[in-house]
Amino acid sequence: MWHRRSEHAPPFADRVDAGRQLADALAPLVSGIRRDRLIALGLARGGVVLAAEVARSLGLAMDALVVRKIGAPMQPELAIGAVGPGDHRLLNHPLIESLGLAPEPVAALADAASAERDRLDRDLRGTRPFPVLEDRTVILVDDGLATGASMRAAWGYVARDAASVIVAVPVAPPDAVQTFEALGAQVVALVVTRSFGAVGSFYDDFGEVTSGQVRALLDGDATVANG
Repeated sequence: MWHRRSEHAPPFADRVDAGRQLADALAPLVSGIRRDRLIALGLARGGVVLAAEVARSLGLAMDALVVRKIGAPMQPELAIGAVGPGDHRLLNHPLIESLGLAPEPVAALADAASAERDRLDRDLRGTRPFPVLEDRTVILVDDGLATGASMRAAWGYVARDAASVIVAVPVAPPDAVQTFEALGAQVVALVVTRSFGAVGSFYDDFGEVTSGQVRALLDGDATVANG
């Protein structure tokens, strides 16, 4: 299921605004679940800002989940896959085949993305242990879905232990919503539209989220979300 606002809705003011609106949409879905059985995980970096607002509004625990896109050679913005915690890898095999990529360079790109993921995770989390997900409902939060590769990698990691998974995003194309529903996730997307360009086009302010901001949010300082 998803909460559909409008294909012609105005953009979100910023990630904090989007997080607050997500919290409003999520509230009826999680009203009957004990708060200690819920956790919001924000995909780092941008999704952590929204997850912090969801957690604050609904009284939940929150944390960051680091996933790195595997970019195509010469087209690093084109995701041919993604890698999540525990070296959980998701590859877009049809796209890889269409680009004519051999297994060896794809493996090398995936290895590099995995190393970068681990480096960023250490930078953001330090020695903070990853939360226990067993028997909990996990709300996976990001600032939008485009190809859905990063969220797929995140879902693949948490779905092994979580009791259930909710994918929560401000904006997504309908095929991405259908993909996660087919996987068994509940989906909350405030704007579902086929007129989908860059995720940032749905925000008035879509500035870069720094590692320092994420660390502060993990330490409980919500005042730095947009600063």
